[in-house]
Amino acid sequence: MPVTPADGWLLKHVEPTEDLLPATLPVGTSSTRRVLLRTWVTANPGDALEVTARAQITNDTGKIIGVGYALWAYDVDLAPEIPVAQQPETWTQMAPHLAENCTPERHHMPLKMDAWWTVPADWPPGHRAMVLYRAAAFRTTPLPGETVRVDEGYGQLVIKRYVPAPQPA
Repeated sequence: MPVTPADGWLLKHVEPTEDLLPATLPVGTSSTRRVLLRTWVTANPGDALEVTARAQITNDTGKIIGVGYALWAYDVDLAPEIPVAQQPETWTQMAPHLAENCTPERHHMPLKMDAWWTVPADWPPGHRAMVLYRAAAFRTTPLPGETVRVDEGYGQLVIKRYVPAPQPA
């Protein structure tokens, strides 16, 4: 159902990407998260971001592989002297993690999720929100170098930025 001014929001901008980053996900015993898709949108406190993301993996390992995925956001315009990799405490998880097992019989597994995230009141006006779709593959006894494939042509991340609708006088 589309969001309307009657719901209190106006669509301001749509930012899509289909540029998948990794070709594979390493299979680990814990967090081996990789960014699948990312893009940014300028945001202000009180704006809302509606995010949809999808990708697909192929499991050629012959084993049951768990795959977890989530959406994250961070402020691109924080002090550039702090590398992004050292800023995870400033990242915000936009929606709860999802996870599923991909059996050898299933072989291909779509990963799809969405989120509605309100930009916090302490967000610096005009700063860019980088939205990341991250995933990890895991099992209890992975083999060295074991991976699952991230399938080309199946990834998309779309950010819809909404601003509060003007209130009637």
